[in-house]
Amino acid sequence: MKRNRAVRLFTWGLGGVLLGVALAVLVLNIVARTRTGHEFVLQRTLRALGKGLNGGQLHVDRIDGNLFEGAKLYGVSLKDRQGRAFVLADSAYLDYDVKTLLSPRIHITRATLYEPEVYVFKLPGDSLWNYQAIFAAAPNQRDTTKRVERVTLLDTLRMIDGVVRVQNVWKPDSTLSARAQQAEIAAALSDTSVVLVNRVGGGYIRTMNFRRMNGRLSRVRFAPGTRSGSRIHVDSLRTEAQIFRQPVQLHHSQGTIALLKGHIEFDVPVVRLRNSLLATSGVVRSDSFPRWFNPAEAPMYDVAFRTDSVDFGDLRWLYKRFPEDAAGRLSLRIESRPGGTMFLARNADVRAPGTHITGSFGMQVGDTLRFMDVALKAEPVRVSTIERMLPEGLPVRGLQLGGAEIRGAP
Repeated sequence: MKRNRAVRLFTWGLGGVLLGVALAVLVLNIVARTRTGHEFVLQRTLRALGKGLNGGQLHVDRIDGNLFEGAKLYGVSLKDRQGRAFVLADSAYLDYDVKTLLSPRIHITRATLYEPEVYVFKLPGDSLWNYQAIFAAAPNQRDTTKRVERVTLLDTLRMIDGVVRVQNVWKPDSTLSARAQQAEIAAALSDTSVVLVNRVGGGYIRTMNFRRMNGRLSRVRFAPGTRSGSRIHVDSLRTEAQIFRQPVQLHHSQGTIALLKGHIEFDVPVVRLRNSLLATSGVVRSDSFPRWFNPAEAPMYDVAFRTDSVDFGDLRWLYKRFPEDAAGRLSLRIESRPGGTMFLARNADVRAPGTHITGSFGMQVGDTLRFMDVALKAEPVRVSTIERMLPEGLPVRGLQLGGAEIRGAP
């Protein structure tokens, strides 16, 4: 009897505890939907997401939602200490586990950003990129003990109608005379310049714009300043990219991007342009250059393109002298080298009106034009088509009805 009574008391006690917990959860759930609850959610969310922001400040105008289900944030802004924006968003939705707000490793299962604006820059006089400064460790923070890295993990991230702007310091070639440098500055600031250069306090900056960005990212690891850096898996992304003055429409892309200190690594096996399908991989450096590279010519490229179906009109943003009426297949390597940028094409099979070119060729574009590793066969060949591709043209004119074979070293 005593045993049965003890079991009944334990059962009633356990039931009371569970009922109390359920009522507490219900009360918290109701409170979390009230204005007071929203303020609580806002403060906890900002406190959690703001961890590690030693060089910046996160601000949210208001918040809706439930602490247990996620939150809808309105008027989101992340700025540096000078009040310069890094991220602005009309609104954002975050779906997370409530336990993540208590951990230095924030885990967000689903996030959607509406009309976000992202500004990444390193201006004259800055020693760090703005996002590096915002997430830098506190001056008095030491690594004498093993710490858990502050990392934000997102399972999926959707971006709707976003804008990304990247700005870096631009300088004229320091090896030129003062007069030649002034001429180079005037050319860079003109409306016909290949790159977008503007004058700012203390010098000049080059700008790259990515507009109307829509897509979905997954397995996002955002951890600037850590050894492993940040990593993004692109499931689907489309945008208008203005890397040079002439923009290009990126209709679809898939791949992986790693944001490391001073450079970006990428492997994108699917890139669909207007009339072309290609794959690309490589490294683009924005800092930590080798001694021979002129920082004024940044970024520094080591990029490869591979395609079985390319319309050269889609590549005119990269090199404006590519003929619009040419198409074919090739592997293209673009590499920054002492003296200029190298374009090295392998296994090319290119057709244009009156011209069919097969083989391999390379050229380095800088102060002078150099050809290298040329092994081309053209049958037939229209000289005017070749001439349009070269900065200085050819010292010949006319139409070659037969064929030509060209081989040569640098």
